[in-house]
Amino acid sequence: METLNKAQKGEVVQLLKELVAIDSSQMPGKERVEEEMASYVTHYCKAMGMTVDKQEVAPGRPNLMAHWPEQTGSKSLMLEAHMDTVTVEGMTVDPFAGKIRDGKILGRGTCDTKGTMAAFLTALRIAGERGQLPADKLYFVAVMDEETCCEGAKELMKTDFRTDAAIVGEPTRCELVTCHKGPLWFEVETRGRACHPSLPEKGRNAIDEMARLVSFVHGAYTEHIQHKSHPLLGRSTAQVTVIEGGTRINIIPERCRAKIDGRYIPGQSLDEIKTEFERMARQQLGPEASFHIVSTKGFLPLDSPVESPLVRKLQKVIRQAGGSGKPQGVNYFADTGPFTAGGIASVIFGSGDIAQAHTADEYLELDQLYRATEVILTLLTQNVGRSILGE
Repeated sequence: METLNKAQKGEVVQLLKELVAIDSSQMPGKERVEEEMASYVTHYCKAMGMTVDKQEVAPGRPNLMAHWPEQTGSKSLMLEAHMDTVTVEGMTVDPFAGKIRDGKILGRGTCDTKGTMAAFLTALRIAGERGQLPADKLYFVAVMDEETCCEGAKELMKTDFRTDAAIVGEPTRCELVTCHKGPLWFEVETRGRACHPSLPEKGRNAIDEMARLVSFVHGAYTEHIQHKSHPLLGRSTAQVTVIEGGTRINIIPERCRAKIDGRYIPGQSLDEIKTEFERMARQQLGPEASFHIVSTKGFLPLDSPVESPLVRKLQKVIRQAGGSGKPQGVNYFADTGPFTAGGIASVIFGSGDIAQAHTADEYLELDQLYRATEVILTLLTQNVGRSILGE
């Protein structure tokens, strides 16, 4: 098992401090969110001798794909992390200072997910400098806009870029996550007929129709989708999270919109879920109701085979590092969703606890940062000249 020496620990901490100091937060009205981060990561990877390809998704918002051009393995593995963070509004610690206190480094992105990015980059650098790399063609991939439903990963999967497998960096307490639910976000609209509220019988209140739909979602529909259970993920859920309806207090509303957050266990395609939801909703509201789905947004759940070579080798190293190594499931989603849809066998691994992500005092325990680096470094060096993805 690889262990970092004092100098290497100092280097990964310094790298994380420099990443945190770069503002890549998704602030309202902010543009070119990842531009400075992308520039920094590009420079770092090129200093390791890597070639860096860029997909400019939007101005100042690229995806980066870095690799050593001399690697020509028949199989390919990416280590991936996203460059954006959530807003820094309301934080109770300096979001960009990277101050260290009580064995923790504080700031926006320390946990989600710049800490894991620093661990991946440091492990790759150390292994590369030693010439201790596996036979697989390795990629470090940094994507834009993960925090708004993994848009960067989705855009990357619209290109020809593919690897055989991926380790996606997210906070897992340095344990191995092999499955997560798939999000499917519905925006739905009910329509009525506007009239004066003193004569409500002359119109039809769209909010009344929406109230019936909300009762359906939280009642019959939730009961239906919870008939099945996944051993690591439990049951699917659906919640109405936004409602907008009406224009003035003295007008019966003719339109009402709602947004529904669905989190689904593996077993159905997104089209199947959408068709089933619409069929059941129309049955609930009746043929006279004016209801339609305005839009949907989401991606497949993750359910990686636990017998795959990548999973088994990661399990072994995680146990060597003191972790359980048991495959785990999480309720949050990650770039694994779009990658799975793109045919890339994916797992999630990284430093920190998801409970600290997006918080006002976000932090990462330094021991978690060191452990994540050591796990990935060991995975690389224990497979020198061999494929991580092969037997």
